[in-house]
Amino acid sequence: MAPSNAKFAPGQIRIGVIGCGGWGSNHIRTLKAMGNLAAIADHNSETLARMTAEFDVPGYSPDDLINSDAVDGIVLALPPEFHVQFALMVLAAGKHLLVEKPMALDLAGAQAIVDKAHETGLVAVTGHILRFHAGFEALESLVKSGGLGAVKYVYSSRLGLGKFFQKTDAFWDIAPHDLSLLLALVEGEVKQVQYIGTEIISDATDFAHLNAEFASGVRSHTFVSRLAPDRERKFTVIGDKAMAVLDDLQPWDKKLAVYRHKISAVEGAISAVSAEAEYVKVTENMPLEAELQHFVNAIATGKPLKSSVDEGLRVLKLLVQAEEQAERSRGLEKRLGHA
Repeated sequence: MAPSNAKFAPGQIRIGVIGCGGWGSNHIRTLKAMGNLAAIADHNSETLARMTAEFDVPGYSPDDLINSDAVDGIVLALPPEFHVQFALMVLAAGKHLLVEKPMALDLAGAQAIVDKAHETGLVAVTGHILRFHAGFEALESLVKSGGLGAVKYVYSSRLGLGKFFQKTDAFWDIAPHDLSLLLALVEGEVKQVQYIGTEIISDATDFAHLNAEFASGVRSHTFVSRLAPDRERKFTVIGDKAMAVLDDLQPWDKKLAVYRHKISAVEGAISAVSAEAEYVKVTENMPLEAELQHFVNAIATGKPLKSSVDEGLRVLKLLVQAEEQAERSRGLEKRLGHA
């Protein structure tokens, strides 16, 4: 079923949500406040009954909602092992799609979603919510306008305690947040990666470090953990003119800091003079609301997409590339150990 070329006001777009769990309920609550929530679905009948009563919205089984005329688009907020199956069903039914991250657990599944989205011409986005964070949007504007000069290095840390999932480890669950931001700032191919994952309390990764080098020469480091004693949410960009730090644990007036340190080399000796932080004005927003409004607007107007499933595939490729590198390294260590 091909999408209509007709344009609508965003308030006329009807969105359904499949998955009424913790994150799904956030989508439901936000869409309700926006006036775009039309229906919800969940396999758990008790959960569905409770949520339909709380939000005064029709409830369906997932299959019935996908095939219903009650909605124009669907948000998938499911365990990631179900994303591919349902995303393909949504697109095949002619519904626009927002699929939470990670959009798939392998490249074949992610590529299938991208191919189906291109085939149908429907709006299809990945739920990389931090792309819509006002602090990151300000940082992205600063970088792309040349405010930091040429980007040389990007590093981030996203640490905390929990959540623990059986099917996804810390790397697959947490790293996509920062990798989506990294790939939004740094274009081009990833030339090489170095990945180290550490399991502490189970067979799944609890700490993960990813070093990447891009064909452009930009390098990066991503550090995530679900077993840290305290929280950290920092994303740092080092340019040849200035440096910037987005610290999401700071109040809004201090979330984005720019440092114009002076570094010079005279006769082989390098010296540095530090500068005070300059705080960039950032207008407070709710990233989930901004993400959903972007989805609704794209359906209504056909405007270009941010965080498309194509971008989601690029994030997934980096995750897979990292794990394949780690597997090759483990294989080499085993061979050397038996030599």
